[in-house]
Amino acid sequence: MKNQILCLALISFSALHTKIDEKKAKIYDKWLGTLSEVITHFETHYYGTIDAEQTMSDALKGLAQRDPHTAFLEPKTFKDLHDKMQGEFFGIGIVLPGDKKQDEEFFPVIETVPGGPAEKAGMKAGDKVIQINDDLVKGLEIDEVMAKLKGEKNTQVMVKVLREKYPEPLTISVTRDIVKDEMALAYYFPDQKVHYLLLSIFSEKSDKHVEAMITKALENKSNGIILDLRNNTGGLFDSAISIAGLFLPQGTQVASMKRQGGIITGNFKTKRSPLAIPHSMPIIIIVNNYTASASEILAGTLQIYADKKNMLSVFVIGDETFGKGSVQEVIPLSNESALKITTGLYFLPFETSIQGKGVIPDFKFEYRTPPSETVKWMTSSYGKESSLKGSIKPMGTENSKNNERKNTPKEEEKTWKEKRRELLAQDYFVQNAINLIGLYKLGMTAHPKKLTTRNHALQFLKGHYVIDKPLNLEDIQLP
Repeated sequence: MKNQILCLALISFSALHTKIDEKKAKIYDKWLGTLSEVITHFETHYYGTIDAEQTMSDALKGLAQRDPHTAFLEPKTFKDLHDKMQGEFFGIGIVLPGDKKQDEEFFPVIETVPGGPAEKAGMKAGDKVIQINDDLVKGLEIDEVMAKLKGEKNTQVMVKVLREKYPEPLTISVTRDIVKDEMALAYYFPDQKVHYLLLSIFSEKSDKHVEAMITKALENKSNGIILDLRNNTGGLFDSAISIAGLFLPQGTQVASMKRQGGIITGNFKTKRSPLAIPHSMPIIIIVNNYTASASEILAGTLQIYADKKNMLSVFVIGDETFGKGSVQEVIPLSNESALKITTGLYFLPFETSIQGKGVIPDFKFEYRTPPSETVKWMTSSYGKESSLKGSIKPMGTENSKNNERKNTPKEEEKTWKEKRRELLAQDYFVQNAINLIGLYKLGMTAHPKKLTTRNHALQFLKGHYVIDKPLNLEDIQLP
């Protein structure tokens, strides 16, 4: 068997010799022999049954782990990813981060899709997913987790979560259904004459949502606009370019893409004429550490042009964004599998990279009360050999099930829109955004000639709105 594996590996690898240098080819040839030896020893010496398909899949997954976004996709995972890219898929409707570290025990739920299966079943933003059916999520990649959550329509999936103020994990049964990736809400604050738009993901309609909100703001002579991109993990990249076109002159570069060696492989520019937004109408963009990919490219680009070209009165507030400026491509392989691989980096205007750094807000805000640490799951679930992924099971126990009591919360739930409205009414970030708009309006009224550029306006705001810097103190001698 060893010679057969080595022969097949070398035959498959020989086709690559024309694409890589001879020195690397020899190294790969040498280690392919070692790979065949390892497989042979597992087949002949290992205690337990060896699944040949899983063994090769695991080997390829290990090879692909070059960065957090490069991965080997098994056939089922590749199919689920392909289905998701079509716009509709049978899932449960939750937004998860793509940056979970390998040793972390849970995936936090950033958002639940309004009206989606998860929301209807009682899941909440802030829940921490620790188990899907019988599988712990510890050690899994985001693509593996999403594959486990998806399935045939009207089938059930059991999701175990940790929730703050609940002493034990909750097991929630969710019925899979069609999920549309679109979350947008718009509001008007009449007392302050401020228009607000939340975009939780970029979809095909996002630019229409932004255009409608700006049009209303212009018609009502609004004091300012708030664009909330918190927890927006990206979505359609083309949508971000279209939205930028509402603010920037036609033909303005939004981003470029570079491959290895700094070779530019794409320039992304606005394609339409912008709306006539006056300097007297400030645009506040709210971001946080889960603002990622296309959403941080949009926020960063508008901030840059406002700063360097004085095109807009844009101010970014919140926390530093996620910092995902890398580009991935999905390359189909044999056996109906695929390779999702990082092929380049996005650069904002003026050669600005956000990779690993994110967008730095003009005003940095932190929540008044940091979220308390959720209670750790039962020690037995992670503190034993049996809890580890792929652990050896005693003979005859492979099909045993853990029939535990379901502990789904019983409280009556409001709709996502109702909850969001109540939260926004007392949202600390939104309150500060409105206060900054009010201060800007006051400055423009009292000192219009001193706020002719974004830099002057930023100095004025920072000088009169103490929020993200230590105060200067002078001693006073008391008698």
